[in-house]
Amino acid sequence: YNVADLGAVAGQKVSKAYGLNNLGQAAGSSSNPSGAIATLFSNGKAVSLGTLEPLDVSIATALNGVGQVVGYEPFSSSPNNTFHAFLWSNGSMKDINSASLFPGGTMAEGINSSGMVVGQGSLNSSSFHAFVYSNGKMVDIGPPGAYQASAYAINDAGQVVGNSYATGGEQGGFLYANGKVTFLGVPAGASATSAVAINSKGQIAGAIYFSTGGSHAALCSNGAWTDLGGIPGAAGTHATGINTALQVVGIAIFPVTSYHPPKPGKHVGFIARSGGLVDLNTLIPSNSGFTITDAIGINDSGEILCDATNTSGYEHAVMLNPK
Repeated sequence: YNVADLGAVAGQKVSKAYGLNNLGQAAGSSSNPSGAIATLFSNGKAVSLGTLEPLDVSIATALNGVGQVVGYEPFSSSPNNTFHAFLWSNGSMKDINSASLFPGGTMAEGINSSGMVVGQGSLNSSSFHAFVYSNGKMVDIGPPGAYQASAYAINDAGQVVGNSYATGGEQGGFLYANGKVTFLGVPAGASATSAVAINSKGQIAGAIYFSTGGSHAALCSNGAWTDLGGIPGAAGTHATGINTALQVVGIAIFPVTSYHPPKPGKHVGFIARSGGLVDLNTLIPSNSGFTITDAIGINDSGEILCDATNTSGYEHAVMLNPK
């Protein structure tokens, strides 16, 4: 892969990636490094999307192929800095928060080409549910029995994936389609699952978790989970993106190296191949000037959106373009 630096909004030193579309555009944030501003990375430019309220910060989490971006920002005017989901379209940002449905605020995490938005809404300080927003209306989709649940992605067929937790026990990854929730189950030898990405064919990427600790990136297709494996030395791996060609990318997280002072374990972005998970740093030029830390998503052209650290030590969103 070749590495393209997506930069940051003018005057900012740091950028972070959150979402990718099939046009090679990305959504994320820029900061300096404190604070953050929702950012659209498009055609070699990093464009600020602004905020709903003056002086607030904002995060862009996902975008579709028709110029719509979603995300959230904490409202400084609210007593608890309540998050409000937003939809950015045609150059303006719209507040799509539903205070009557979710008094504790909302966060948008995904959008499809029809403008359907998914995310999570807080019922109170500790409980939250997944939502779908469409045609100006937000709907609580639960799932039923969930104490905490989030929807992370939606494809153009309107299939939604997310994770759910119940007070009486683990629910795990779920698929929501045609008004119905289907829990994705847990494969033999695992204790839980998570679902965070879905492609146009309804195939799902996420992770399976083991009772002995740790996680492996995983693929769920036709109701069956496939363990994509781990990376030697990593405490866990999880998938973050999947495209129509069944290419899967994700993040390996290594153990904490020190608690006093705190030094978190490193992150490594990977792509899943037939021989296992491959560190993306081995697939880019050694003189690129970047160290890939997190693979965020992969589109149908095989472009991979990543977070990386540059030679100055700053985090930047980058795009890996197949050679």
